[in-house]
Amino acid sequence: MTLNAFGLMPPGLTWMKRNQLPRFWTGGVAKVISLALDFLFPPICLLCGSKDLYQAGCLICKDCFSSISFISHPVCVRCGKPFLTETTRNHVCGNCLTQEPSFNLVRALGRYEGALETIIHNFKYKQKFSMVNLFNFLLDNMQNHEITFASYDLLIPVPLHRSRLRQRGFNQSVILGNILKKKYQMSLQPKVLQRIVYTHPQVTLPVKARKINMRNAFKVKKSQSVEGKTILLLDDVYTTGATMNECARILKKSGASRVDGFVIARAV
Repeated sequence: MTLNAFGLMPPGLTWMKRNQLPRFWTGGVAKVISLALDFLFPPICLLCGSKDLYQAGCLICKDCFSSISFISHPVCVRCGKPFLTETTRNHVCGNCLTQEPSFNLVRALGRYEGALETIIHNFKYKQKFSMVNLFNFLLDNMQNHEITFASYDLLIPVPLHRSRLRQRGFNQSVILGNILKKKYQMSLQPKVLQRIVYTHPQVTLPVKARKINMRNAFKVKKSQSVEGKTILLLDDVYTTGATMNECARILKKSGASRVDGFVIARAV
């Protein structure tokens, strides 16, 4: 909805380009408009419609926010799996001890359950892009600070096969990558890693078949673009880690010096 819809834009400004408006509507004018919009359309939780927001302007209510299980220590030092023990020390989980992953470490914002699962499902399968506002807010509230985003040379989203990209219309990992790019001034490279094999959706396969499903499904477009680089892989959900692990293997095979991963949620 534009400012004209509220009759707030002076007639002489109708010719102004859209990118000029933020510079014009600043200071007291912007605050007045914001207050007017909040009065006419009170902000509500994007998930349940409640007006009892967790914080002013965060667009998630107290109950929905409380259902998010943020991941904090102790976790596996490699895959980031949270431990349900009283120890406060991080250590390597049994799976990573049995078979060392190709990535150096992966960390997740929270568990794939409750409101966080709903946010991802609405974003990924229902194309509710308003969920991006919640991702921004949740990043500010993450409790696991082992990843220093701005320290990486490249941010690379896990790619979709072109057929699935046409079907869905967008790559959720690229959109999340743009959030991190703007938030932490990172170098986003969405075309460096390519998915060259159309694979069955991982969620439809048993655990043992997922690794086979991902084998040789990716390639690096130009090895020179990743040689000696520290890379942060980005995906929405981590389940068994097969996708993240295969991407890391290919990137390191092409010369990357370190490959870490960050996901919004992980299955536990």
